[in-house]
Amino acid sequence: MTKNETQKRTLLATMTNEPFQPVRLYYTIPNRELVVRKLKSLKCMQESPEERCWQWLFDGECASLRFGERGYNDIPVDRRPIILGRVRFPSGNRMTLETNSILRAISGARFFGPLLGKEVVAMRCRVVNRLFEAGEGPMNKLMESLDQDATVIDPREAEIAIRRDFKKVRAGQDAKSAIAAFVDRIVESGEDVPTVEDFPLHSEEETSDFLNLANTLQLRFVRAFEHWRGNTHLTLSSIIVNTIKGGLQGVNEREVKTGEKTGPHRETKELPALQAKAPPPGPRQMTKIGRNDPCPCGSGRKFKKCCLYGSDVV
Repeated sequence: MTKNETQKRTLLATMTNEPFQPVRLYYTIPNRELVVRKLKSLKCMQESPEERCWQWLFDGECASLRFGERGYNDIPVDRRPIILGRVRFPSGNRMTLETNSILRAISGARFFGPLLGKEVVAMRCRVVNRLFEAGEGPMNKLMESLDQDATVIDPREAEIAIRRDFKKVRAGQDAKSAIAAFVDRIVESGEDVPTVEDFPLHSEEETSDFLNLANTLQLRFVRAFEHWRGNTHLTLSSIIVNTIKGGLQGVNEREVKTGEKTGPHRETKELPALQAKAPPPGPRQMTKIGRNDPCPCGSGRKFKKCCLYGSDVV
């Protein structure tokens, strides 16, 4: 795809102006009743029997959140509150949080984590590793892509491969060489993440502000954005390697100048920077849309039978 063709496309975006990219977090919970009691106590949560979910609203306790450059006051009064995500309970001890952007998923993990307590644990994440063009379809239909040909990553396979590659490593220097060779082999292979990726989260290694999850998702956004720009040769592995090299170089320069030792957890900065470069979303009609009005996506159907239950609109 040429640069001009990319510029002509309009990136599908949310009401808070982040690129539309479906994400679902999977949690284990002690029991549904306990979690529902906590949700009921929040002004930012609203039960939706029609959708069989709890809507997470940009309101109440969440009104102070910001998504890139946009905050609560940037949403037109007649469109408030918008929906940030949806909480569902597939079973008595399972919960999911579904959002339509990377930033919302990270904000959701950080908001619900301390609120619901340590017994509610994020175990897996599923993400669509691509961005969408405005006009590809109603948002609620595009959200269904989370369940289309998902590749579930088994951590045991990766562990077996690592053990095999490092079986004969003994000394520290040998380990460094083996790691470098291992990374180079992955990058040169051209292997990349699947379009719909379901991968495990390591809760025992997660920080209190979910930096590991944030970095994991931000790097996938970087890849998706580069592919949107036409740089489809870039794989997630190559982006990670370039990010680490750039980060280590920056850290070394700061340590030489200031003597400051940088901690192991630093949040990837690519997401806000790339979102600032992203093509602006198409103009939004801020007039109030009724349930029986024609859907603004242009499908010809009524709003209630099209984008209502996959959009930001309550």
